[in-house]
Amino acid sequence: MSDTAAHEVTAPENPTALFSPIEIEQFGADDVTAGGAIGKMLSALFLYTVLAMGLAGWWTYSTIKAHKTPASVNEADKHADQHQHEHDDADKSH
Repeated sequence: MSDTAAHEVTAPENPTALFSPIEIEQFGADDVTAGGAIGKMLSALFLYTVLAMGLAGWWTYSTIKAHKTPASVNEADKHADQHQHEHDDADKSH
């Protein structure tokens, strides 16, 4: 003997379809329309993301380039010239 009761599922004697064939056809057409709209939306969002990424990259590059001051560039040139003179002096002593 079982502790659980068995429930018998009986089908109605006069089964009627939940949806008519015309309604099922309409559901299919609506699915196609929704799929196309979702595809267009995802494409637009992808293009927006690529555009935003490009603009952010350009802005970052231009900001970094603008913040390089001539004084820091001159200091780097002086250091490079000094380094070159040291190598020239070392070559002359050999």
